[in-house]
Amino acid sequence: MPYPRILLVLAGLWVSACGGEPQPSGPRRFVIGFSQCTVTEPWRVLFNEKLEQASRRHPDVELRILNASDRTEEQVAQMKAFIRQKVDAILISPKEAAGLTRVVREATEAGIPVVVLDRDVHWDGYAAFVGGDNLEIGRAAGRHAVKLLGGAGRARGVVYEICGGLASTPAQQRRDGFHEIVEREPGIVLKGGLDGDWKKDRAHNLFQDALKTLPVVDIVYAHNDPMAHGAFLAARTAGREKAIRFLGIDGIPGEGCTWVKKGELTATFLYPTPGEQGLELALGLLQGRPPAAKRVSLPTATITAENVDDYLP
Repeated sequence: MPYPRILLVLAGLWVSACGGEPQPSGPRRFVIGFSQCTVTEPWRVLFNEKLEQASRRHPDVELRILNASDRTEEQVAQMKAFIRQKVDAILISPKEAAGLTRVVREATEAGIPVVVLDRDVHWDGYAAFVGGDNLEIGRAAGRHAVKLLGGAGRARGVVYEICGGLASTPAQQRRDGFHEIVEREPGIVLKGGLDGDWKKDRAHNLFQDALKTLPVVDIVYAHNDPMAHGAFLAARTAGREKAIRFLGIDGIPGEGCTWVKKGELTATFLYPTPGEQGLELALGLLQGRPPAAKRVSLPTATITAENVDDYLP
């Protein structure tokens, strides 16, 4: 056998020993980054848990979850890191709108689809949004407050409002929807409106101070359940909890629903976590399936003592 043919045979044996032609590596694996604004609130802990559960149903997805610890600058840095890493898609639940708008746009312009969850930004060029209809939730709370105070056209009383972080769109919309309804009632007096930043201890302190100057409060409307419960605890310390009704928002079993069951909150309004649907939308985009609608609004419900058992485990 001539020398060149020996080389060819040996080369063929080497290729065979190494497995021959390169084999397909299987379905493509997608890397999806998620920047969560905070995990200090139980609703956000549940948000992350449900999102992680959803990701485990997709073996082709690697989900990278980061916690911004309630700091806008940290969330901006996380988004920039995802852009540098060239992840396939990004989910973000912004701390506040103004500070996160620019970096959401940067990611989109870098060719990375961004799905915004729960809180919006001041630019709508991203791929999709998933969240509750906070304006409608505020209206539902307003209608319930009017009902508790005597009904449309007859309602009378003092309502003390504790807002969430007013730099965020949910707080602005929960305030606006509530005011849209209750301001139609000349017999309702609105007080408060201070920023409780979604925190139970901060709401407790705000309402503790308010009780010293307000001889009558009929209803507390807080933009989430922890703040409503913080106000309840302040009222209980002052011996006034039985004269006041407390309305919150979120309706998760371990908090709002439990407090309604115990009679500590009068009502809570369901605010579903958006992570699972956000993940499905992002994955669909990466697989060439654009969403049927760019904005997905999740349904709400009014939870009271009459139906709370339907929402408890």
